[in-house]
Amino acid sequence: MIQILTLIRFAFPFLLLTAFFCLYRKEYGFMKRFMWKMAMFQSARNLYAYLVVLMLIFINWCCHVTAPNLSVVVSTLLTLLLLNRKIAESTFHLLHERKRLWFATLLLSMVCYALPYMNSMSLFLFAVSVAAVFYPSERVLQLKSHPEAINNPKDLLALIIRNYY
Repeated sequence: MIQILTLIRFAFPFLLLTAFFCLYRKEYGFMKRFMWKMAMFQSARNLYAYLVVLMLIFINWCCHVTAPNLSVVVSTLLTLLLLNRKIAESTFHLLHERKRLWFATLLLSMVCYALPYMNSMSLFLFAVSVAAVFYPSERVLQLKSHPEAINNPKDLLALIIRNYY
């Protein structure tokens, strides 16, 4: 059991990176539906945030079982902060809108990954950074309130896809 959890813990960043490169700026049918629902429905954004938190709780549990330390406690507390919808939404928006902060978070994630006993903090920062990329920007959320764009949903979808990232 410990070996499987250790494998999950170490494979997690590579799985996220693979998903990122396979899905970022791709116009697959399910990605179009994903972007549409994320832009149009608050409930979809809430579900996305809660699924990210659920994934982080699982990874923190894996880190706690395989290598318990203070970093696991800190990353778990930060994960529990993301259970608040407003905090999660503002975190995702902040990282999505400010590219330098997003890059600094990824850089800090790599530094934490290289340090012993900071693996869980690295996984937290990396997962939140990747999740923020797929969260809709403020500009996309404002597009749905344009009265002229609502008349034609296909044009609105094309506009959302063009401005999503």
